[in-house]
Amino acid sequence: MTNKSVAQICAIAAVVIMPSLSWAGTTSKTVASKATAPAPEKLNESFITGDLGLNVVSAYYFHGVLQNKHKPSLQPYADIFLKAYEGDGALNKVVFGLGVWESYTDAGTVGSNGLTYKKYSPNNSAWYEHDVTPSVAFSFGKVTITETYQFFSSPNNQFDDSQALNSKLSFDDADLLGAFALHPSVSLTHEIDGKQANPAATRHGNYWEGSLAPSYSTGPVTVTLPLVVGIGSQNYFKGNGYGFFSAGLNVAYTLPVSKSYGTWTANAGATYYTLDNNVVGNNANRDLVAQGGLGVAF
Repeated sequence: MTNKSVAQICAIAAVVIMPSLSWAGTTSKTVASKATAPAPEKLNESFITGDLGLNVVSAYYFHGVLQNKHKPSLQPYADIFLKAYEGDGALNKVVFGLGVWESYTDAGTVGSNGLTYKKYSPNNSAWYEHDVTPSVAFSFGKVTITETYQFFSSPNNQFDDSQALNSKLSFDDADLLGAFALHPSVSLTHEIDGKQANPAATRHGNYWEGSLAPSYSTGPVTVTLPLVVGIGSQNYFKGNGYGFFSAGLNVAYTLPVSKSYGTWTANAGATYYTLDNNVVGNNANRDLVAQGGLGVAF
């Protein structure tokens, strides 16, 4: 083979091999770039949430016991929640809460049941009730257990202070029933100091409650049909056993406000009560209460 032939063969090899090496190098760089590119940062949910608002009711019932004659009551509220834990185990969430709830009522309208409350406010104040309710909720999948300490007081001295522990068990059946979810819950309230409903009792009483809250949403409108049954011991109510059943209709409308200012909701509805007066001690065995309000969640 001549020197000229060798030179030609080397030139041809260079033409074939060099582009292949160049292409391979480009591919490796591209793959390396994709492999080391950082993933988009996931936005974290806030560990602190809450709500506040104001409701107006045409009559105020607590556990089936009428608190005032049929005059409007203003009932502002505020809650704050701290998500202390969230994981993938059997216990998947722990949330601490603190709630404050008030009721303002015409001082001359309270105490219509003749059992629990005085007839007139001694200082002519409309600030009828002040409640503080710290709580902790433990979620196990779709089941949540909530323990709430209830401290109830009356700034206008219509009833004595009381303290109770409320234990609530709720089940999220939305994945099971979809649009037909009932959101069932049961709870037990045990008085630990003072009396919530029957000051004449000499021992602390118990109150049991079961509820369903089926709802339907379309766009910004949510319709809820809350159903509640209340049962109390004789040391809780005037009598022993079934106290009341209530069925309601509530329509909530999410207002077109920027989420930067929270989720604002206006609501209106009514609740029908059927009561056993031998147990709860009211003057009527049925009643219809209208309510409406405005709230914001953040």
